[in-house]
Amino acid sequence: QLLIIDLKDCFFSIPLHPEDTERFAFSVPQTNVALPAKRYEWVVLPQGMKNSPTMCQWYVSLALDDWRKENPDPIVYHYMDDILIATPKGITEQQEEQLKQCL
Repeated sequence: QLLIIDLKDCFFSIPLHPEDTERFAFSVPQTNVALPAKRYEWVVLPQGMKNSPTMCQWYVSLALDDWRKENPDPIVYHYMDDILIATPKGITEQQEEQLKQCL
């Protein structure tokens, strides 16, 4: 049996360290050119940054690590926020609950 999971808003679930938010700042010009541009800072992992996919992949792997150790039989593949779990007997309710807690 296959279990397919697509994590909702995976990038936006990964917080940035507070000291790094200013590194992810951007400015938006005002419609009134006399006013200064508004500055915004990301507080979560932004999409479109060169390393965001790698960081997302690492966090999902880290989240699944304990579950994989407790459940060595299922085959688990993940790519970014997509997870595929394959097992001949299916996932038990206990395994499913553990998985929900991990993610």
